[in-house]
Amino acid sequence: MDIEGLQGTLRRFAAERSWEPFHTPKNLAMALMVEAAELTEIFQWMTPEESRGAHGDPATKQRVGEELADVLLYLLQVADHTNTDLRQAVRDKLVKNAQKYPPTWKTNLDQPAPATGLAIHVLLDYENVQPSEDELRALVPEATNVWVFHGPHQREIEQRFGSYGNAITAVPISKTGKNSLDFHLSFYMGYITSRNHEASIVVVANDTGYEPVLEHAKSMGFSVRQHGHSRVSAATPPRAPAKKTAPSKTAASKAPVAKAAPVKKTAAKKVPAKKAAAKKTPARPAKKTVKTGAGSSARTPANANAVVPKTAAIASPDPAAMTQRILEGLRKMGDKRPVKVASLKRALKPFLGNAVSEEAVATVFNNLIAHGSVVVGVDDRITYPRLS
Repeated sequence: MDIEGLQGTLRRFAAERSWEPFHTPKNLAMALMVEAAELTEIFQWMTPEESRGAHGDPATKQRVGEELADVLLYLLQVADHTNTDLRQAVRDKLVKNAQKYPPTWKTNLDQPAPATGLAIHVLLDYENVQPSEDELRALVPEATNVWVFHGPHQREIEQRFGSYGNAITAVPISKTGKNSLDFHLSFYMGYITSRNHEASIVVVANDTGYEPVLEHAKSMGFSVRQHGHSRVSAATPPRAPAKKTAPSKTAASKAPVAKAAPVKKTAAKKVPAKKAAAKKTPARPAKKTVKTGAGSSARTPANANAVVPKTAAIASPDPAAMTQRILEGLRKMGDKRPVKVASLKRALKPFLGNAVSEEAVATVFNNLIAHGSVVVGVDDRITYPRLS
């Protein structure tokens, strides 16, 4: 439904009849209640069972449709005259309702979505599994959109899934790294559901790391599930013989050496040679110097500079633990929380350390979105549904 288009039509309709002075939020809200009452009047004296089948009568169905239209048109005008973004308001309210009224039982969301015409988005972790086009169609036959997340070495994605036409979208990861693709996929899951909360998400991967975010999305009422792919991809077998051929030649070249047992024994008998090698202990202090150099840059600055980057790369912040720490900090900020994407990313750096890389900042930012604590709206505006 084109909400903005309908609101524009209603504005012109009112202007052509000089109704604008009367279209105040108060008057429009009151008219909305009148129309809602007229809708209620249709079912007023029906039993619950009769109301369920009332649309079977053509005249009643026609009247219900007219009253529903009146209610909707007044609702759109109230939103227009109060400058309310209905889509964002609905998304925010659904999040609050899910937190206020947690589910008492779980529906079986692992079953394929019914053919209701709703969007079915397939998010394929192409680094983890590589199904063929036919295999993917058999796995999720109801798919309406396919997003293929791939690394820099995987190319021509659109050609591999050409039959999907405009429904296929290749998403190359921005930077390589541990769990980099997983965070990309989780970000898009939040991006898609924030724009269409009725969309169904199907993650195709064997990686069990997606389970927490999927369970969280299910608890909030979203339709999400994961499908594995047990078969080795069609792209793998052609490479397997090449890999086996190369090692076979190497094995053949190493075979005579392996059989030359006397050579090994002769080398073992040369005890003086081993002692001579053992006496070359200065090589070990060199390694120790590297370790002490990490603590004393004045003694071995070159080695310290070589070690520190490796340590920094290994000691990247843990996204899950860091998310909780950041949420606590943002909660304390109250009304002073950042309202734009860029300002929020800048605000994350003190939590992570000013020397943190942009990749680590982006990782934590995407995790906040997947966590449902941060929602990116129009013009990159930030809202915090879980902190309000």
